[in-house]
Amino acid sequence: MKEQDAYPEFIARFYDVIYAHLRTVDRDFFLNEILGTKGRVLEVGVGTGRFFLDALSRRADIYGIDVSATMLEQLKKKLEPAHHHRVFHQDARTLKLDKKFDLVVAPFRVFSHLINIDDQLQALNSIYDHLNPGGRFIFDLYVPDLKILQTGIRNETDFDGEYAPGKKLKRVVSAEPDLISQVNKVTMTLTWDEEGGQKTSSWQLLMRFYFRYELEHLVARSRLKLEHIYGDYEGHELTSESRDFIVVCRRT
Repeated sequence: MKEQDAYPEFIARFYDVIYAHLRTVDRDFFLNEILGTKGRVLEVGVGTGRFFLDALSRRADIYGIDVSATMLEQLKKKLEPAHHHRVFHQDARTLKLDKKFDLVVAPFRVFSHLINIDDQLQALNSIYDHLNPGGRFIFDLYVPDLKILQTGIRNETDFDGEYAPGKKLKRVVSAEPDLISQVNKVTMTLTWDEEGGQKTSSWQLLMRFYFRYELEHLVARSRLKLEHIYGDYEGHELTSESRDFIVVCRRT
């Protein structure tokens, strides 16, 4: 992960408002996996605590890491000081915790921030080192949309609402695909009401996309063992209609 993955303050500030609207499909799946684990759990890319806070409130023994200090600042505002020791500003590739886990999860396309193979393998093996024997690692990625890979996305509004009563917020997204490097160059532009008028800021980042057999070979090169790749959050098999990869690995 590189500096581009440290989310700007304005992205972290509005993250919860936007994704409460845009991202609900994975919630039950990851919460059920976390709450169904008897031992310690680690969330890689904990962000502002979309799963973490709910799981902790239900007495899960959960910890979290994130490469972005701005996202962790938002999380800590909502987290009781007694639990601040549960979150760490760390990178998955160089993870160093004095704990091991029965489950590690990396929800919402965390591995899309890992652009090159060395980084991907380093992260997988670092996670392996932090799993107890028999422990599982579950992460998800999107199935590439061939139409988007051909044409990209041009100034698509995916959120237009309020972040507070009477205060408007709008997000416009563009994506330029690079088929050779297997990345989308994503631009997010936010416009919001602020004291004295409106503000607009943009952020550009690279998001790696993966294909099924690439994922199988990638995990095979790591020390983890691939158990299954599902096609949705309800445990169905991959089909031509699948929109997500849910990858389940284990430390054997």
